[in-house]
Amino acid sequence: MTKRNVLIQIKTTRWAIPRSLFEENVVPEEEDVECEDEEVLEPAEMLTEGRLITGSQRVELVYEEGELTGMEGSVTTIGFARADAGLVTMMRTGPVRTAMVFEEGKRHICLYNTPFSEFEICVHALHVENRLLTDGVLILDYLVEVHGAQAERCQMTITVRAEADIGVF
Repeated sequence: MTKRNVLIQIKTTRWAIPRSLFEENVVPEEEDVECEDEEVLEPAEMLTEGRLITGSQRVELVYEEGELTGMEGSVTTIGFARADAGLVTMMRTGPVRTAMVFEEGKRHICLYNTPFSEFEICVHALHVENRLLTDGVLILDYLVEVHGAQAERCQMTITVRAEADIGVF
């Protein structure tokens, strides 16, 4: 197992989507969820330090959440099995805890726990592009909905560089 300190750049953009993912037989295609004309809810960019842990079976990217994300004190672990890089998990521990699954074209019911309440969310990954080990890039494009509330589309691009490459970003 190899553990390397890395710099992590996370860019996210979120849009409101005017429909429910919980409706029966809803399987949205990427082109069904256009967002160009929609108001961006929270564009954000974060640069943080973390660790890239690569084992023979599994790869994990671990970093601490900061004040910017509103999850200060939580630790996020994004991981995948080498044998199935298209199935990505995101686990958070600390004051905000989550267990989310991203698998292109599939919908997963996941947990989200805040200091105020715990609830289920629906995550439907439209696109998972995992080039973390080859190019240092992971792209997640997904829909998320808290049951009974409006859905959002989120596009997250995670770029990882060795600490020595500080000028890359």
